[in-house]
Amino acid sequence: MAKSIDDLRRARKAAADKMGEKAEALAALEAADTPNTEAISGAEAEFATAQADFEAVDKQVKRAEAVESAQAAAAVPGDAGSNQAPLASAVPKDPEHKGVEVGLIVGALAAHKGDVSRAVAQLDKAGFSQVAAALNATDSTAGGVTVPRPLASDLIEMLRPRVVVRRAGVKVVPMPAGQLRKARQAASASAGYGGENVAPLASAPAFDSVDQSFKKLRAIVPISNSLLAYSSIQMGMLVRDDLLKVMGAREDLAFLRGDGTNDTPKGMRSYIPAGNWIGSVAGTDVLVIDQKLRKLVSLVEDSNVLMVKPGWVMRPGAKNFLAALKDANGNKMYPSIDDKEELMGFPIYTTTQLPNNLGTNSDETEVMFADFSYLMIGESGVLRIAQSTDAAYLDASGTMQSAFANDQTLMRAISEHDFAPEHDVALAGLQGVGWAL
Repeated sequence: MAKSIDDLRRARKAAADKMGEKAEALAALEAADTPNTEAISGAEAEFATAQADFEAVDKQVKRAEAVESAQAAAAVPGDAGSNQAPLASAVPKDPEHKGVEVGLIVGALAAHKGDVSRAVAQLDKAGFSQVAAALNATDSTAGGVTVPRPLASDLIEMLRPRVVVRRAGVKVVPMPAGQLRKARQAASASAGYGGENVAPLASAPAFDSVDQSFKKLRAIVPISNSLLAYSSIQMGMLVRDDLLKVMGAREDLAFLRGDGTNDTPKGMRSYIPAGNWIGSVAGTDVLVIDQKLRKLVSLVEDSNVLMVKPGWVMRPGAKNFLAALKDANGNKMYPSIDDKEELMGFPIYTTTQLPNNLGTNSDETEVMFADFSYLMIGESGVLRIAQSTDAAYLDASGTMQSAFANDQTLMRAISEHDFAPEHDVALAGLQGVGWAL
């Protein structure tokens, strides 16, 4: 089976890494006090082999990219065997319909059990010729169908208002090869004064790296078979919104509180340094609460964080708790919460994905402060779709449901991404006791 373009990119990255390793080994041999000519000759041969391997896979990637670009440019509806002319005109793009193409593709594939040719014909017949052309240009694999990147990007972009970390302004960076290594400055250079004839101490900034690798997010969407006989904007929007709902809720939880185990992303809470976390702040003393909140801001600012996109993340109940606090004179401590959704001049982002039942009395919650410009989401930009009429799934209440018994088709969407901060000192947080309204 031919490799996908992303598999080829991963192979190219692996070949480049191996080429780098061979180059370092060769350089070490050449820098030895007594160079070993025979060993150097062998290392040169190994480097040449690694270089040839990289060049070979690099050619495959460039060829696959050229084919993908040509297919997208030349795609026309009906290529997959539909000889019937469209019975309806193409529907003009409406801003509210952003990402609906993904819903239409999912619905058409579900209706025809994953048969791309028949799904293209259905979309073409319903007047969605551009969507049909895009689907017709995709690659089918054992894992289903890969949604064209521009359409997948539309859907992923729509997750922004639904995922608090995305909404707060984190950086989204491409990870086409499946991995991202981003250098960061771990320690600054130093400067100092000295006497006229005293040599200064040499100093340089220290660097390390942030590693990200794909974590697969799987979304299961059950679709009533009664809806699948038709391709309509309403059906596409229904499927699109279901995908956004389940993907957004799971992303939010992962990027906020993920622990990095079982191939899941590690979230903000897990990245906060121990010295930047304040535990057990009781909700009974207004002055102490104010002091601890200001401490969170100070912890981040004192770490030379630029404060480009600073903000708070908390539950709605915690926000309302803080909004209700009053000083000794009966004045609101934080009137800006009700007025501008801000606390101490920084925007508040609320989510129910943070718990409100922590602690021995189940009345504790978490509040986090961060400069979100230092946080990164690495994404593949790919969405893979597969379907089944026989699989079972857990509904919202945790009850196992049978797609066959309920006359449904299950669609599985897989996206790939990871999350990490450039500097973990850009994060701080506390655990509030009795803040869970």
